[in-house]
Order: sequence, then structure tokens, then C-alpha cells
Amino acid sequence: MKSAISSLASRLMHQASYRLSLNGKNDLIRASLDVESSQKHILAQILDNISGSENAIKHGLNADTLLQDYQKNVPITDYEYWHESITKQQENKESILTKQPCQRYQPTSGSTSKIKWIPYTPAFLNELDNAIAPWLGDAYQQYPGLLKGKHYWSLSWVPSNLRNKLTTSINNDLQLLPWWKRLFMAGTMAVPESISLAETSDESFFATACYLLSCRDLSFISVWSPTFALSLLQFIQQHKDDLQQVLSQGVWPEHLSGLKGIPCPKSPDSANIIAQWDGVIDANFTQSIWPDLALISAWDTSSSKIWAKKLHALFPHCEFQGKGLWATEGVISIPFQNKYPLAINSHFYEFEDLATNKIHTSWELKEGQNVRPIISSSNGLLRYAMKDQLLVTSFINLCPCFEFIGRIDGTDLVGEKLSPEVAIQLINYFNQFDTITPITLIALPVTTDKDKPRYTLLCSSTQTLIAGDKELTESNLSRILEEQLCEHFHYKLARELGQLNSAKVLIKPDALDFYAQHKIDQGMVKGNIKVEPLITWENAPFTAEFEQKEIIKTDVPS
Repeated sequence: MKSAISSLASRLMHQASYRLSLNGKNDLIRASLDVESSQKHILAQILDNISGSENAIKHGLNADTLLQDYQKNVPITDYEYWHESITKQQENKESILTKQPCQRYQPTSGSTSKIKWIPYTPAFLNELDNAIAPWLGDAYQQYPGLLKGKHYWSLSWVPSNLRNKLTTSINNDLQLLPWWKRLFMAGTMAVPESISLAETSDESFFATACYLLSCRDLSFISVWSPTFALSLLQFIQQHKDDLQQVLSQGVWPEHLSGLKGIPCPKSPDSANIIAQWDGVIDANFTQSIWPDLALISAWDTSSSKIWAKKLHALFPHCEFQGKGLWATEGVISIPFQNKYPLAINSHFYEFEDLATNKIHTSWELKEGQNVRPIISSSNGLLRYAMKDQLLVTSFINLCPCFEFIGRIDGTDLVGEKLSPEVAIQLINYFNQFDTITPITLIALPVTTDKDKPRYTLLCSSTQTLIAGDKELTESNLSRILEEQLCEHFHYKLARELGQLNSAKVLIKPDALDFYAQHKIDQGMVKGNIKVEPLITWENAPFTAEFEQKEIIKTDVPS
């Protein structure tokens, strides 16, 4: 009886959320008919929001500043440009960047950078909601099964050492929504907000697995990286017995003291399914535990494409939807009508043409351009250049739509000048070998006086490599990698000049966890880790790994 009432309440809240989100969808369609007017209106709102602040005075801006003067007075910026103002605003509780007070700073990190703190003001949160609403309104219409059950929205995972030092709101993606939408969403969540209060991310991870397994009417999973969802499934596999016991008894394990005070789920049905489960993560298991799942949303472009395909293969009974480009600093594009249009009702956008370095407004873009986005937002960060490459693919009315190509950051240890595009080509090439999955190309700087820099292709495998197999040994795969890299002039020159060691392939059964732990050690947050096609890895701990001749067989899904 209690379950039936909960299910009915969830459906009613979904219906209310759907009706309200349709307004956002209609607003986006109207704005797409006149992108120039819509975007200039957004800029006017931003200028009004910062008018009179230290930020506005510094850049000679007021509420009536024209676009051409705005572009003349404000340079293209990055985080370092704003770092001093953000730190001063945090420490002194002053409104420096805008007229609005800022009580919340969202942590983020790049491939190599330390934690950055992005100010989230009420006006900025409204800009984010102007992207969430049309996405949800369109998703409800395309996937009506979403209305029938609970939803899982991934937390903005925070490293354990930052917990209890910061406001708890940074752990919770629901805080991105306005109060009325948080009310509706909270009533439909498979995993409650309270698990963000666990003392460690490991405890939050365990609690998340318990709640998801207990949710028999789960209808929607939204995560950022597909590798996070795959890691969650692997965690369920590895902790099968502990999870089964919790679901059967409704009591947290004693050693997870950080979960005390957080309600524990109980589901005899789920416990019974897990007790009879053979431990293999496959379509049979996912359908038996989550029979009503209608949609999974995750990154599915660039280096995430491989992992999205693997994730979808484990859930053939539901649909899969890619994400748009959404960063902590702001939203660029959203899934909408099977395309990824610019979120034109959110921020003010400019774009750098990567072929000409010319700056364009959104209404000046042409199909086929490769661009990087530059955003101005109501949190006071103006003309903030992202390090992402987008391809203009099409239009919805006059609104440009994009495909995410990858990060702009390349590597250049000794002048070899490798780009993410080169890495993606290599990853696609090595996908032909069935027993390995290429993950990322790693640039390894010099670690000792006797060493030289080198490149390593990190791969995962679920099968034992046989030393006599000419195709599958690490040494032969390394030879192929070296041959492929030598197709690029600057790399080949660096090798001929003795500036680089030969490239290596490193195959590890736990390669994804290995990669993720490195990112966590850098300060990145667990749920937001994206597998980049090309990274620089300082102080790499795997010199000895190159001597490894065989890989231990494992049943963990790759």
C-alpha cells in the first residue's frame, strides 16, 4: 500500500514538472526564431546585473553598454584572469563580480589544474534553469516512460577531504534548480539528497548503490560520464554480498559510520534478485533489477563514445540520450529534438573560429565551422573562453546546433605537437582489437635524469594476453602504436632527434579505476570525471608496469 501511494505521488509530481518544463521548451523555440534579439536581451540582463560592481567599474561597463563597446572593453578571459576577484569575494563576503551576493562556489578542475571555484549566484542559477527546463520538457515528450517512476540524477561528487569544509549544497545537483523544481524533483528522486552528507565519497557511493538497487520503479538515470555508471555497476558486482544484506535487513554496515543518521533503504524483492544473481553484469541483470528504466543520459561524444556504447549495451531495454556541453562554468548546448542546440536563453555567447581565430556571435555562425565557446554569465565571469572544440552541425530555426569534438588542450613535451584529434584517431584504430579497449593516450614527462619523455596508450582488457600471440602482446601493440604516431611529422622528428622514448601500450584490467584515481588525486570530483583522449600525466606510477607480460584474467566488464 505504501509503495502504491509513493508511486502515485511520484507520477503526479512528474506531471506537474512536465507541465512547467514545457514553458521552457516553448521559450527556447521562440528564441530560436530571432537569435540576435534573444542574445542581446541576455547581454542586457547580465550588464544590468553587474552594473555598479567593481567588475563593471574595472571594465567601464554599465547597463546601457552596447555590444561593440562590451567586446572592446572586456578581453577574452580565463580562470586566472578572475581568480583574484573570486578569492577576494569568497574571503570578504563582498559582492565584487556582481551586485548580487554569492553564497555558493562550485568546485571544478581541468585536466591538470587545481581546483577552481566558480561563483553560483541566484541569477546564474536562473540561467542554468533556462537550459534545464527545455531539456526536461522535450525529454518528457520524447520518452513518456520517464513519467512512470523514480529518477536518479548524479551527485556533483566532492572529494572526501573537502567534505565538512564546505556548504553541503555543492554536493547536490538539485541545488541547481529553483525552489519549486527542487520540491517536485525531490519527490521523484531514487537517491535522496541526504547521502551527500555522508562523511566520505566511498560511503556516498555505497549508499547510492543501495538506493538504486532498492528502486524497482527506476525510470531515468542521468550521469555525466558513462564511465561513472560503469564503475557503479562494477562496484555493485564487487560488493554483491554486502549490498544484498543491507537491502534484506535495512541496516547500514557498522564500518560505514558516516552513514549514521541517514535513512537506510530496505527491499526484500531486490535482495532476493541479488541473492540469485550470478554476479555477471549483463542485460539480464539490469532488466531484472530495473525493468521500468526508460532512459539513460550520459556523455556520448569524443572519447566518451566508446564507453557510452558499452553502457547502452548493458541496458538494451531502455533508450540512450547524449548530453550537450555543460561545464561548471556554464551550459553551452542541450539535448533537444534529437539535436544539440545552443542554450540561447541562458548566457551570452561568442565563438572563436579555430581556423581563423576570428570572434563571432552566435547569430553569425555557419554550418561546418569548428569553434570554441566564449561565455558571459550573470555570475560576473565575462567573455570566459572554454577549452572545448565544437562543430556547428545544423540549426533549429536560426539557433546553431553543435557536436562536441573534444578538448582543445594538446600536448607538446619536446615539440611533437600532438592534439586530441590525433589521440582520438589512435583510440579508434586500436578499437579493432577485440580483447582490449583503448582509454587514453598519456604524455609522460621526464621523471629521472636518465629518462626521456614518452607516450603511453592506456588500455583495459578482460582477457589474458598470450605471449606467443603476435597481435596481442604489449610489445607488438606498442610497435603498432609507435608506427601510428610516427605518421605525424613532429612526433617522428622528435623520435629521430632522440628527444622521446618509444611509445608503449599499457594494458590493465583495472585501467578505468587506475585513470579515475589519478584524476581524484589531482583534486577532480568522482562523478564528474571524463575520460579525455589525451592527457599529460606527471609523476606516473607505472614505470614498472611496462615489464608486465601477462594480464590477469577477470570477469569485470570492460
